[in-house]
Amino acid sequence: MKKFLFDTNSLSSLLKKHDEHHKIFTSRIKNFDSLDESVKIYASILSIFEMEYGAAHATTPELVSVARTALEFLKTQRDAKKVMIEILPLTIEQAEIFGEIKEQFQKKKEEMGEKIGKRSLPKHNIDLMIAATAIEFGATLVSHDKKMFELIQNICSDFRWEDWISH
Repeated sequence: MKKFLFDTNSLSSLLKKHDEHHKIFTSRIKNFDSLDESVKIYASILSIFEMEYGAAHATTPELVSVARTALEFLKTQRDAKKVMIEILPLTIEQAEIFGEIKEQFQKKKEEMGEKIGKRSLPKHNIDLMIAATAIEFGATLVSHDKKMFELIQNICSDFRWEDWISH
């Protein structure tokens, strides 16, 4: 079975019709429909947190409406007969993976000549947690954040990711 975990930006592209990359994501998903049960699509609960924050801080009523519609879809589709996107929880195992990845991430960045202070490292926490989720569930992360996830792939051989936008 092929498993894909969407990061927050990819999830937004899939769910928001006005997004510039929406058609790319929906066409990929439609291709999976013919594969039936051989493909599972996931999102981390952390993406829901980020999307809720985005909805709360949207600058126009239209953006608030679009964000709320996407979130409502994620919440209500859990009761559907066929769940399109399964929301994955946080686990103790992910916390362990996260700790290892974060330590190696910081060391690798320093080896590359980039100093990461204690204040700037936390901005990567959610991405690192989502990567840990992908590793635990054996899913390929779908993201357009090439620089971040290529580095994680170099750190952790269990981590796989794809960029559906730059194909």
